[in-house]
Amino acid sequence: MSPSGRRMGKGHRQRGAPATRRLLMPGRRGSPRGLPGGGGGATGAQRFLLGLFLHAWLWAASGSSAQVFNLSLSVDEGLPPDTLVGDIRAGLPAAQQQEAGGFFLSEDSDDSPLLDDFHVHPDTGIIRTARCLDREQRDHYSFVAATLLGAVVQVEILVNDVNDHSPSFPRDSLQLDVSELSPPGTAFRLPGAHDPDAGLFSTQGYTLVQPSALPEDPAGPFFQLRYGTPGSPPSPPSSSPLEPLDLVLLRRLDREAVAAHELQIEAWDGGRPRRTGHLRVELRVLDENDNPPVFEQSEYRAAVREDARPGAEVCRVRATDRDLGPNGHVYYSIRARQALGPLGDAAYFAVEELSGVVRVQRPLDREAQAWHQLVVEARDGGAEPEVATVRVSIAVLDVNDNPPAIHLLFLTEGGAARVSEGAALGDYVARVSVSDADGDPEQEEEAIWEPGVGLGSGSISLSLEGGDGAFALRSGGSPGVFFLCVEGPLDRESRDLYDLRLVATDAGSPPLSTEETLLLRVADLNDQPPVFSREHYLASVSEAAAPGTAVVWVSASDADEAGTDHARLRYALVHLPVHCNPEGVWPAAECGPSFTIDPESGVISTIRSLDREVQEAVELRVVAQDLGEPPLSATCLVSITVDDVNDNEPIFRRQVYNVTLAEHAPVGHCFLQVSASCFWINLWIPGRPGKGGQD
Repeated sequence: MSPSGRRMGKGHRQRGAPATRRLLMPGRRGSPRGLPGGGGGATGAQRFLLGLFLHAWLWAASGSSAQVFNLSLSVDEGLPPDTLVGDIRAGLPAAQQQEAGGFFLSEDSDDSPLLDDFHVHPDTGIIRTARCLDREQRDHYSFVAATLLGAVVQVEILVNDVNDHSPSFPRDSLQLDVSELSPPGTAFRLPGAHDPDAGLFSTQGYTLVQPSALPEDPAGPFFQLRYGTPGSPPSPPSSSPLEPLDLVLLRRLDREAVAAHELQIEAWDGGRPRRTGHLRVELRVLDENDNPPVFEQSEYRAAVREDARPGAEVCRVRATDRDLGPNGHVYYSIRARQALGPLGDAAYFAVEELSGVVRVQRPLDREAQAWHQLVVEARDGGAEPEVATVRVSIAVLDVNDNPPAIHLLFLTEGGAARVSEGAALGDYVARVSVSDADGDPEQEEEAIWEPGVGLGSGSISLSLEGGDGAFALRSGGSPGVFFLCVEGPLDRESRDLYDLRLVATDAGSPPLSTEETLLLRVADLNDQPPVFSREHYLASVSEAAAPGTAVVWVSASDADEAGTDHARLRYALVHLPVHCNPEGVWPAAECGPSFTIDPESGVISTIRSLDREVQEAVELRVVAQDLGEPPLSATCLVSITVDDVNDNEPIFRRQVYNVTLAEHAPVGHCFLQVSASCFWINLWIPGRPGKGGQD
């Protein structure tokens, strides 16, 4: 007998017996033995009669002072048939155990499976299992055994639970749909596991099994289990103490990172070894519009020829959205604010809504705008769409449709087209720059990705025609920059105007050229002195001329540029020493300057009355000086003769002459000499002064 099959308590006496019992005779339901003292061949009628007798006897005994004892037995479930459970006699006092003489059994009810599950020996009272017991089908048995002496034993057989069942879920797998925007802490109800075993052998807890094939997430798990504890009262009356079982979200899900989570829920009991049951949970992450479109490039660069026709494809932008369905459909457009301007960048291009192809919308002109920038938006199809933007830079490629341009900047004072005749060899006259709105073909490929690059000029040639070697072009160091320099001596008086021609030719095919005519004047220097038409002027004037009378006109010229101070002359007189007649009749007469010259015209005129008897000839020096810096001058000599007029009577020098004449003086003897003068004209009487003669 197993420990569970031993008597669990001594029998004790109890007044009265259950009034409603079913009397079983030995041999019924496959009992191995018949009635005590009798054979096993009694007919059905005899058994019926005997049953009535025994029933009446037990009924009478129950009403009398019969002794009733209790016997509790237990047996483990799952033991093989014919396992010893116990002995009914163990419920009787020791004195009656040997005198029992057999037992009559009475089950609790008509459907009692006692004799189906146990073999009870009617003579010995030995109870054995008739088959393998299952506590989950029936956990206890009770019956009454009566001895022939009238003792009654109430037998209770408890079937002990063993851990013969594993926890099991209502289903093997479960599928949950969870939004990826579910906040942490969200709980998802799971069905609990059921274990028919009782007590410690029932379900004791749950574990979320981490698949061994998956690496451990450094951010931690996404889920954990939450359930009740054994022994705590269940929430609903019909639920397990471990219910409710919830799967709790610990951190935010991301469908685009993991679209589904395969979870293994393990339920375990308290046996040793423990038994487990499993539930596979497939958790599908439902997509939400939580991802904006993402362009494949951070910036798109494209180039298009300026002669491209409207509708020509420029480039294609592409964005992807990791969301599903409409949330992942991408639609393209040019940013609305940029498209408002009538002639903005967006006016020249359009983007197809579905394909993202950027096309030319209107004719382009690189010379007007060589660079366009668009902002393309990608918008998904969500109810609240997510938007991404990208910059599209479009360079307009040149077509050789523009001739070069020549730009002149004169480096002279005032920026005039002139050069000083005193310029030294190598002096800069002008800065010449050439440009081509079409750009430099050799640098086009490099320059298209550099917004703000200047117009091309590196492949433009520049030549100079004319000038007879007086000028030349020299490179300015930078592409397209030249200097017009003095190459030979300049003389304005020899040549004051140069007709130069600049020719710029680009490197296109066919090449285009531009000509620029340059009339370069040679600026005057005051390098030419005045020149008189004569070196010596001769003139005469009557002494009777009134003051202001023009006597002579002197003229000088200056080869410097006419109309300038370099050629504008001023005249002046330089008076030479005056020689007056020392024998003048009037010694107090003036002998000063008698002439003046007009500084502008060069006309010499008298400034006072003349007197030939005082000064019969005058020599003047005329100076002609220009107004240059420094001034240059020239001189000439002017000789003026004063013509005499009869304006003076002869005058004797004495009023009275006294002479002495010797007698006998010969004829022809000069005895007196008198003189009369008209200033410088002397009147002499013929004869020789005698001795002692007086004036």
